Amino acid sequence: MPHVLLIRPLCAGDEPEFAEPLGIERLAGYLRAAGAAEVTVLDRRLYQQERRADLARSRFWDDVREACAEREPSVVGLSLMTFADVPDALRIISRMRSLYPTARLVAGGLYVTTDPKGAQTRLPRAVTLLSGEGELSLLAFVTGEPERTEPLTPDGWALPYRPDLERYAALGCAVNMQTSRGCPGACTFCATPQLVAELRRWQPRSLSLVVDEMEAEAARLARDGLPAVFNFVDDDFGPLERVEELAYELRRRQLRVAFALEMRLASLIGQTDLAARLSSLHEAGLTRVFVGVESLEPSTLRRWHKAYDVERLPEVLAACAEAGIMLQAGYILWHADQTVTGACAEVEALARMGLYSHRAGLSRLIVFPGCALAEADSDSMGFQRMDALAERFYQQFSEQSQALARAWTSAALREPYEVAKAHLTGDETRVEALCHTLDEVNVRSLELFRKLAQEELSSTYATEQDTAQGATSS
Repeated sequence: MPHVLLIRPLCAGDEPEFAEPLGIERLAGYLRAAGAAEVTVLDRRLYQQERRADLARSRFWDDVREACAEREPSVVGLSLMTFADVPDALRIISRMRSLYPTARLVAGGLYVTTDPKGAQTRLPRAVTLLSGEGELSLLAFVTGEPERTEPLTPDGWALPYRPDLERYAALGCAVNMQTSRGCPGACTFCATPQLVAELRRWQPRSLSLVVDEMEAEAARLARDGLPAVFNFVDDDFGPLERVEELAYELRRRQLRVAFALEMRLASLIGQTDLAARLSSLHEAGLTRVFVGVESLEPSTLRRWHKAYDVERLPEVLAACAEAGIMLQAGYILWHADQTVTGACAEVEALARMGLYSHRAGLSRLIVFPGCALAEADSDSMGFQRMDALAERFYQQFSEQSQALARAWTSAALREPYEVAKAHLTGDETRVEALCHTLDEVNVRSLELFRKLAQEELSSTYATEQDTAQGATSS
């Protein structure tokens, strides 16, 4: 039986949000379920995070050698989420070619799927690129047999192979799960609507299978005295009724867990008895819902093909608050059509709703490869270019709020897990401390934003007046 080594590389710069590598865990589970290979899963980021937390158990390359001591790998696979994964992927490829010259190299992941030309340009020719979900194509690559022609449905996914589940949980990571693929949305800043039909079409997994997986992993965590905290990584978990079906199944099995998920605002707006239904879901374990608010400006939402009734957003916020569910809102304040005046108006509206955060104040549209805006003008970091005044203000706010950004990021990354853990244990001490930090940072951020905006707009007005007077005098 061949030995397959699946690796997640380091991300260049700071780790944006550390979590288990569900992509390669799912691929490993499928290969193992098919009896096609012995699989080793190694995550470079896990070693990095354990060193930072003084929990280091071993070194990455030592574990590679140990895993391959009896049987060298016949296939080495890399999972790349974004371009930021490429530099370390190149280092791994170079080292693997030296250690195991006969191993075949393969790469996949979101980056390869949405930017195949970029991946082809940046990775060596010896690396085979596989796009899409990956199970069927990787199985064919490993076995040398023809790839199955019919697509793999979500009910055909295998249980992910999570050899290091407890190590991630010890670092405060939820168990990542995928319960569907695709998304019914058509947002122009997202790559999903541009994918081939079988990948962009929303397809749900049987909730019975989902809870089977939750039950199995919750039992593992319980043996180590770790809380059963789950995070669904779907672009869209689905309608509210599907969340209620999940809650019903959890109650039926008397499974005590906490979970977070992502929904579209359209699935919440206009729902009858929303607060009561969310309260029932909270009792079943739902602690956080992520929604893409993106903008409060209807014309901006129309350009982005992001449809929801902005006027009814407060109803959803009130229902979540009443139910005790944390609502995390995605927002894109800065983009090519934004002005400093417009940003100020949106920030004040966010503040009135209780949605302003330091992250929202700095949020900026990234032109990801593969999205409908991919041809739009962007800078070296992938941000959509703005006019000179907006860019100047953004950079000034970013530079003067670096300490706030560090404090906010540190607390915000820990908050979802601690909220879920508190739901299970009843101890909210850590949550209260984190919320206090975030509230304090957000207040200071808002004060700084207002101060800089007033200075910028006053300066701009003075310059316009001087120009007008000069024109009159001449």
